[in-house]
Amino acid sequence: MDIIASDQPIFGLGGWEEHENYSRPGMAPAKREAGKKSEGDDALRSMRRARAKVRRLALANDFTHFVTLTLSPEKIDRYDGKAIVRALGQWADNMVRRKGLRYVLVPERHQDSAFHFHGFFAGAGLELVDSGHLIGGRTAYNLPQWSLGFSTAQELYGDYTAAVAYVCKYIGKQDGERPLGRWYYSGGALKEPAKEYVDFAYSEIQAEGQGIEFDIPGRKIYVIHTKMEDF
Repeated sequence: MDIIASDQPIFGLGGWEEHENYSRPGMAPAKREAGKKSEGDDALRSMRRARAKVRRLALANDFTHFVTLTLSPEKIDRYDGKAIVRALGQWADNMVRRKGLRYVLVPERHQDSAFHFHGFFAGAGLELVDSGHLIGGRTAYNLPQWSLGFSTAQELYGDYTAAVAYVCKYIGKQDGERPLGRWYYSGGALKEPAKEYVDFAYSEIQAEGQGIEFDIPGRKIYVIHTKMEDF
């Protein structure tokens, strides 16, 4: 649960929409240049937004397995980003439609620049085969339905939030690179985090001491990231 509280009545029940920051086309060149952030700043903001989105998706959905998917050179060129994206899209679309797969995957490069994926799976049609190996003392499974290479899957247990944070760290792990042109891939019948407007006394939110306070001209904003049952 993300709580965003203000000491002023700025949130309403309607008329709100999410948007990205943008530069107005009519802005004078000098002002536009003065206000423009560096490409590094833009990439950092994009990475943070992607981490936040994956975190929210993972916490809003009950994923069952942490997975690692690698690519076999016998099945696909592991260095050809366009071919990989196309093949992954076809495979995932088929699994979503036929097997009810729900997924979030984060791409990463091997040290030799080949691509692979980490993420979460769930779905009644997901097939698991005992690999005969243990990871961290728990059974590691293979996914025979992954037709592009090799796979491992482990049941999620313990601190689910920690597992989510672990996957999010892969986003931007390699010098802020956006592998395959995207930070992450997701699909299936995923639930979006619910939004609810509730009246709280700002002083009570602030007194929890779990978040960060921001001063904005004319108001204060307090942000808390917490588990639903902890608040």
